Amino acid sequence: MLSSLLLMVLSQLVVCTPGEMSAVCHCKHGMVSACVTLVTDDAVRAARVLVEVQDELEALEQASRMAGKADEKKQQKQRELHAAAESLSQALGSSEPPQCKGQEHHLISRPIAKALERHPILKGLYKPRDPRFVTQAKDEQSHCGYQQWHRDVDDEVVDWLDKTPDATPRAFMDKLREIYSSPEMLARFPDGLRIL
Repeated sequence: MLSSLLLMVLSQLVVCTPGEMSAVCHCKHGMVSACVTLVTDDAVRAARVLVEVQDELEALEQASRMAGKADEKKQQKQRELHAAAESLSQALGSSEPPQCKGQEHHLISRPIAKALERHPILKGLYKPRDPRFVTQAKDEQSHCGYQQWHRDVDDEVVDWLDKTPDATPRAFMDKLREIYSSPEMLARFPDGLRIL
């Protein structure tokens, strides 16, 4: 029964809708070249596809964990989706989506959420894109897509979590306050400290 459930989940993960551009569909199926083409052709849609691919990858990983071990076909699909997500993230980081007007910023990004789930004390207290920790960017230049500053902040927080296994929720919030009270971050997110 579990294997049939996994098969059902896997078959529904990547759904291409009628009329969807082939680059979108192929990117959703893990083709890195299609993802790169998509970012060039339509960066806004590429950002949406990135979220879908990340969600699909998380669902696949969760299904594999529930089954105990993924077979080679599922592992290959995970590798393809991971490559697609990585290529989209990198490509979007170097070219900002057009018509973006100061996005909402989730302080608990997916990479940070994954590090939190590995943390001995903070595990289970936060979720990816946690709605409790969202702030609005001042304008398009401040936050639009997965820019380099965003990757740097994610890396800094993940590194801190890995090096601070005894961190409490208060210490974690203090770390976020430290980052978001810097002049650069206050310029991007003037209301950033209110949510912390």
